[in-house]
Amino acid sequence: MKKKLYTLTLLALLCSATWAAKSEKPCVNKIEPVSWWVGMNNPELMLQCHGKSIGDATVEINYSGVTVTKTEAVENPNYLFVFLNIDPATKPGTFDIVFKKGKKSIAKCKYTLNERREGSRMRESFSSGDAMYLLMPDRFANGNPSNDNVKGYIQGVNRANLGERHGGDLQGVIDHLGYLEDLGVTALWVTPFFENNDTQYSYHHYAVGDYFNVDPRLGSNKDYRNLSDSCHSHSIKLILDVVPNHCGIVHYWIKDLPTQDWIHQWPTYTSSNYRMTAWTDPHASKSDIEVLEKGWFSGNMPDLNLENPLLFKYLSQVYIWWIEYGNVDGLRVDTYPYNDIHLASRFMKTFLDEYPNLHIVGECWVKSPLEIAYYQSGNNNKDGFDSNLQSVMDFVLKDKLHEAFNERDGWDNGMSKFYAHYAQDFAYPDVNMVMNFLDNHDIDRFSVSVKRDINKYKMGIAMLLTTRGYPQIYYGDEIMLDGIAGNYEGHRFDFPGGWKEDSRNAFTAEGRTNEENEVFNYMRTLLQFRKNSKALQYGKMTQFIPVNGIYVFSREAEGERVMMIFNNSNNSQLISLDRYKELFEGATSGTEVVTGKKIDFDLKLSMPAKTAYVIKIDN
Repeated sequence: MKKKLYTLTLLALLCSATWAAKSEKPCVNKIEPVSWWVGMNNPELMLQCHGKSIGDATVEINYSGVTVTKTEAVENPNYLFVFLNIDPATKPGTFDIVFKKGKKSIAKCKYTLNERREGSRMRESFSSGDAMYLLMPDRFANGNPSNDNVKGYIQGVNRANLGERHGGDLQGVIDHLGYLEDLGVTALWVTPFFENNDTQYSYHHYAVGDYFNVDPRLGSNKDYRNLSDSCHSHSIKLILDVVPNHCGIVHYWIKDLPTQDWIHQWPTYTSSNYRMTAWTDPHASKSDIEVLEKGWFSGNMPDLNLENPLLFKYLSQVYIWWIEYGNVDGLRVDTYPYNDIHLASRFMKTFLDEYPNLHIVGECWVKSPLEIAYYQSGNNNKDGFDSNLQSVMDFVLKDKLHEAFNERDGWDNGMSKFYAHYAQDFAYPDVNMVMNFLDNHDIDRFSVSVKRDINKYKMGIAMLLTTRGYPQIYYGDEIMLDGIAGNYEGHRFDFPGGWKEDSRNAFTAEGRTNEENEVFNYMRTLLQFRKNSKALQYGKMTQFIPVNGIYVFSREAEGERVMMIFNNSNNSQLISLDRYKELFEGATSGTEVVTGKKIDFDLKLSMPAKTAYVIKIDN
């Protein structure tokens, strides 16, 4: 195989770790997964064993119900892959894995099979009834300052620099789950927390250095399990962020690659073209798809090759391990179309085979509803592709939200953007399992897009929390947290009050400004209403063509009817409701959810400029 190298830095890394000669004394320094469970649906477990010259060893296990079915050596003699069959009747316990050369034992390692949680396989997942909250632990709250700086880890805390670590951690998240429950959050998506001992930008943890350990600057594995338990005690589901496309440059693989095709390599450094449309383009060139799929996301994130069956198996076991260990309720998949999407689909299926009720939402950052719908499972695509993603993220709606409320007066005043977008919902097999959002960690803050206009901001919240699909709230959305446009770090300001040295604590009403409290209370009221509204969770949607900046739609389910009216013009309007009477047939009044104001449908409705009304129709 011709050796292809990315950069001089990577070349130095690879060359500094020349594969050990067979004459060197063997040892085993890593076995992964670090543990497993009895009673899994898939009885096969693959162990990746790493150590000097271990590749030609034989393996013996003497434990009832556990059988070594095969071992597989690779071109690097420092790796051995051991395949086990775990019989359904196997009891939990600890046993020895013995590595031998000839008749001589050269290493012995303990391995544990744990008892599985009752009902683990059929766990309940997130649904359209949930409101999901996204946060980055490093930027949310510092619950344990003692782990801000850890010996052996390059970066410590420097809050003065947006690109460095700020000290937030898992304990900080645990400490504020009551705040999230009170807000109305029912699911929590935490960005990756795996170890990443890189020299820069290690705070976001999308460049994994060790898949089986929480980064000690964020906490411990036990802290993650405590987070899960605490979430469940607050009626909040925990969502795990899955990153199958790349690892970090500091992962031990990169210093000692199992195989040369473990990562995608090029003659010179090649980044992805980031053009995910290539997968659905019937005219796409092979070279464009190759660069999309095999190009690196960035120079410190080597692109993983899921075509390698050993790597595929290893990574699938990583996330099954965390689902089981952390009692996780759902998955979010990062950069789904940066992988070979057919392999990505198979990758998702490994989780669904083990957890049939699990829901997975995929990041498919494409720019039309037809493209987004292509990635939702059950779409009956012409090419037969099925993503195994029950949910997809509506990046197009995000764009409309950032544009529509800023448009000037006109016949539809920007509202036609929503009307036209929802008119394409026919593309989705299940539109209520589409994730809606104002912003996230990769996108300009909505507060920046509307220039902190509180009326426009509240209209965005109203649209987010009442339209079809389910909402994702990015930490700080509830207080209109500020940001910097066009800058990753500018989307990731610290939550005020998450650090003991902060001048104020926005987790409390007393610590919020009047403007922040207005936004918080508005979002909280709608979230708490949505939590008990079947109409907003999964109700049928009916919309009307916008006229003069007035846009009206409704949701209806199980006898409950909710009507939304948006006045996006710059002037107050007196609105006759006759045109919309099919929405409230048989009723004469309703109640505006936020203000409690009674609405008489026989009278014209006076509506201030840049305002949204959410009206529960009286039955």
